[in-house]
This record gives sequence, C-alpha cells and structure tokens, in this order.
Amino acid sequence: MTDPGSNDLAPLAEYTTLGRAFEIYLQRRHLQLKPRTIENYRFHFRYLVKFFGTERPLSSLHEGHFRDYQKWRCTEGEGRGRAGASCINHELNALAQVLALADLWHPISKYYERLPESNWLPPRVLTTEEEERFFRFASQRPVWKTACYASLLTANTTISGCELRSLRLTHLRLRENPPVIQVAEPVKNQHRIRGVPLNDVALRAAQELLKVAKEHGSCEPHHYLIAYRVKRGLYDPERPASSCFIRTAFKRIARAAGLPWVTPTCFRHQAITKLLERGAPDETVRAIAGHVSEKAIRYYSHIRIEAKKVAVDRLVAMPAERDKARRTPGKSSFPMLAEVKANAKRLGIPVDAALELLLAYERSKVSDS
Repeated sequence: MTDPGSNDLAPLAEYTTLGRAFEIYLQRRHLQLKPRTIENYRFHFRYLVKFFGTERPLSSLHEGHFRDYQKWRCTEGEGRGRAGASCINHELNALAQVLALADLWHPISKYYERLPESNWLPPRVLTTEEEERFFRFASQRPVWKTACYASLLTANTTISGCELRSLRLTHLRLRENPPVIQVAEPVKNQHRIRGVPLNDVALRAAQELLKVAKEHGSCEPHHYLIAYRVKRGLYDPERPASSCFIRTAFKRIARAAGLPWVTPTCFRHQAITKLLERGAPDETVRAIAGHVSEKAIRYYSHIRIEAKKVAVDRLVAMPAERDKARRTPGKSSFPMLAEVKANAKRLGIPVDAALELLLAYERSKVSDS
C-alpha cells in the first residue's frame, strides 16, 4: 500500500481522486491559461471523468488505462460518435499534465503512445456558387438567423466564431465612418486584437445580430453581443455564448445546402483568400485578420480553382490573339511584304527569289536617280 506521506513534496498527493485533481489543476493554472483554454480543459476532463469516474485515485492509473481510453473514444465515445485522434491525444495530454503534478506521469510516459494523426491538409475554400448557395439556404429559416449572420460577418471581416463570442455591445461602433468592430479581447493571441472596418454586407449582418441581441436581453454596453443560452427562450447577457453557439444550426444549413464539409472557420479562410486574390497587400491582410507572420499568411492564402483558371488562361491569351491577327486579312504590319508573297505564290516563284528581285529593282532605281 502506498504511504500517503511519500509524495508530500508534489503539488498533488498520489491518493487524490481524479475529480478533485482536475479541480485543483484548473485552480493552479487559472492565472497562466486563457479563458478559452480553461474551457477546453473542462471539456477534456468531462470525457475523462465519464470513462474513469471521479473517485479513482491518481495512483491507480497505468499505461493500460490510456490504451483502453483510446479504444473507447475511437469506437464509442458514449454514443456521440467517434472522436478523432487529435481530440483523443489532447484529452490524454490533459490527464498526463495532472499526473505530472503528482509525479506519476514519468513511469507511464515510457510506454504511452499517442494515436497517429492524419497529415495536415489546407482548409478547403468554397467556390463563389457554393458560398452563395450556403447563404441562400441560411436565410430561409428564422431559427438559423444567428448562424447565418455570424457566418456572413465572418466571411466579410475575418472575425472568427470565438472572437464573435467575446464581443460586447461596446465593441460595435456602427455609427462611425467607416463603421468598425473592435476585437478587444485576446481570444487567440495578442495579435488578434484589432479594429476591423465593415463593408455594407458586414454592417447589415452586425445590425441584424444586434437586433437579436436586444431580443435576448443585451442592452448595456458591457453585455455580450451573443448572449449565453441558459435554456430555450432564456439568455444571460452577462455571459458569452458557449463555444458551440451556432454548431447545430450551422450543420443543418450545411446539409440543406449540400455542403456537409463546411465549418464556420471556412468563412474566415474564405475572407482572407478573397482579400489576397483581389490584390490586397500582405500587410493589409495581416491588419484585418490579425496575423503577423508570413507563415500565417501562407496558411490562409488558398487560391481558389477559379482564380487559378483565370491565371492559366492568360498564358494562352496573347499567342491566341497573335494567331487570330495572322489569320485576319488586311491586319499585316507589312502590307507590301504580304503582297510580294502573294504574287510570288501566284507566279510560282520562290519567295526569297521574289524578294531579291524586288530589292534589285529598288537599288537600280536609286542608281539611275
């Protein structure tokens, strides 16, 4: 039996229960982690507790439990569908950090193997027709209003869903010239703090979201634009919307439009891609989207196939125009030369010989004069 006092120097005692250990971990890391990161940890811990239970001591965990959890999340996931390798690795990484506080992770780490993750692929970008189709379907049902206008705002400003959740009414400066949304909270990183001017479409989307916000009780400057839904018909404007505030509606719109692969983040890619396609300087795109590195710009600059087609068409445009000019009568830049060639062909004389005769005749005219 483990001596309760043998691990007193570690921040967590090895006999601490899993549920209590998770609480202590979040309390310890509260000042180091961003609110969104803490929220992600809570999500990970929720699934870990469903599998392991809250009363299991930390010292009872071993490498076999990690493999059992991987199998469970890959196949069952408590009836909610399979979790991907990346999600499972994040969840077990959270558990590993808790075990490290009790000096229990090192023995397990020697044998633990992360699940292999699929190779990264650049996010897919919608075609013009697909984008129009999505918003045409999104506008058909009132219950999809928030998802529709949030996506429309993202597609015209690059402001992502997690940033929309952090917006308060005071951040909307719609009466300025030009109207601006101030992304003031560093949801992702400090470089995402920025002011984004609104075009006509984005302004209309922001105004519609503001109408919905007032219906949900947001009326003070510090209230959130997208309030937290407590239950059907009841909202708390003092709290930001949950991280899945448009997930259900968005999936239904995507399925209805025949675009099941589309996610809310796609419209951020869409906005940045179109800015780059239409010649916006990299520095301007960084200022709008909140990026600072060249790598980040390359990540989002997925040039759509239509733009590529236009570019490759330009490779053949000039030769095609030259061929057309050659075939068009009366368009020659040297009409006398064309006439000589035509007469030589009519008389059966080689063109070079005809040119020599013409030059000899012209020289003789000069000598006689």
